[in-house]
Amino acid sequence: MTDAVIVRYALTGGPFGTTDGRAAVYALQERLTAALAGLDVGDLDGNEFGGDEVSVYLYGPDADRLYDAVEPVLRSLPARPARATLRYGEAGDPEAVRYEIDLDTGRVEPPPARPKPGKRRKIVAAEGDVFRIPIDDVRSVYGQVVAKHDSSTLVVVFDALSLDAVDGADVLLLANTFDDCLVDGEWPIVGHRLVRADVPWPVYKFWGSIRPPEIVDHFGRVLREATPEEARTLRSRSQSTANTVTDAAKAAFGVGEWRDAYDKFLPDERATVARVIGTT
Repeated sequence: MTDAVIVRYALTGGPFGTTDGRAAVYALQERLTAALAGLDVGDLDGNEFGGDEVSVYLYGPDADRLYDAVEPVLRSLPARPARATLRYGEAGDPEAVRYEIDLDTGRVEPPPARPKPGKRRKIVAAEGDVFRIPIDDVRSVYGQVVAKHDSSTLVVVFDALSLDAVDGADVLLLANTFDDCLVDGEWPIVGHRLVRADVPWPVYKFWGSIRPPEIVDHFGRVLREATPEEARTLRSRSQSTANTVTDAAKAAFGVGEWRDAYDKFLPDERATVARVIGTT
């Protein structure tokens, strides 16, 4: 288990936090252990208090899958600011790639770039590019880049197992992801089309530091304040790794098990810019 996810939360009330604050961290660890049970993606290794913050350590064979398995739990601890560091490789390896994710905004610093042997040419994907995701030794499902902003890429995956079927296919999955699989060529770009008018542009709730929460789009741009009902029902915005999107696409076609964590990729017509804001 060489990869790591290390999460740092700010503490108040002294360098080691308050009694209630420490109890909340211990409760978080119990939820993390429960979330990881039976997944075979990694383990919780403990915490370290001091310097007005607490660090929570998790280790596993793949930092991407480990982070996606625990991300909702990590966000549930209200202590802020909070940042997750994903490390690919051993702690003492100077070649190990690291990047940080702000648990509130989903912003990544720097953009993720995990090196893979034999894949050195960087591929720059553009809005409208159509790509394929291999789901087994024979079949591939097709998707499209529909929007890009900084290190975030909004993609749709069509209910299509051939390139010819893309134009008339329903949107099966929608994900705000990193572009690492596109950069590395794991999702080969196979064509380019205009972005379809029927993309269900999503909206999310974002708590931040104000009450009531705000409604944001897929790139975190604030659209307006949320109503109490919207704060209760809308999903929180998050950025998922491309590996998790691949796993969800495979599961959608019967290759692997569909997990509850993949539900966030299902388009929700009740939570779109057109439905909630009234514009596109």
